[in-house]
Amino acid sequence: MPLTPEQAERIKKNLIEQLEKSDQPNKEKIIEYVKGLNEAEFEEFLKQNKIQIQGEEGSETIATEPTEQKCIFCSIVNNEMPSYKIAQTKKAIAVLDINPLSKGHTMVIPTAHVPVEKLPKAALSLSQKIAKKIKKKFKPDDIKIETSSLMGHAMVNVIPLYKDVQLKKSKASEEDLKKIQIKLEAKKRASRAKPEEAKTQAEEKDELSKLPKVSFRIPR
Repeated sequence: MPLTPEQAERIKKNLIEQLEKSDQPNKEKIIEYVKGLNEAEFEEFLKQNKIQIQGEEGSETIATEPTEQKCIFCSIVNNEMPSYKIAQTKKAIAVLDINPLSKGHTMVIPTAHVPVEKLPKAALSLSQKIAKKIKKKFKPDDIKIETSSLMGHAMVNVIPLYKDVQLKKSKASEEDLKKIQIKLEAKKRASRAKPEEAKTQAEEKDELSKLPKVSFRIPR
């Protein structure tokens, strides 16, 4: 059965407590990410990382300490975790940060699990394209592009900067994220006509030649 909001909150609190006591690399970033997940996303996170829940309702706890978690970014790349994707290439994808520093904050993630030192040029190129689109759609005063990593997986933050708006992590609502996603995601090109429907120039010329000829005189 799906977790209730109360259950999710209790289990999330217990998980965060265990993470704080662990020696998990980048645990601060993982904790920040977990805090921003809604009930459905958190439940999917538990499944992907094979985290078992024990105890009766009202006193649920984590059965095993999550010392070897699956990479969150790899899960997003493989569509194993929900995300708000706005663009994708063969070597990188761009998704909205669910705990944005500002409106339009986007993460560009390489499809391969690589450290920052091996960040592919394709990820930086996609970051530049996303920055231009954010600039056009939301008119920020500036855009900051910076590299980072989580669980050893490199990524690029594309952060819009707005006048008199302080950068601060805060959970965005699903409604707001969907609206931003619609504005920023790449528009699909109109589908081409099917081969049997498409006419070549030669075919059109041939059809025109078969039209009846009309002779007329221009009156003086």
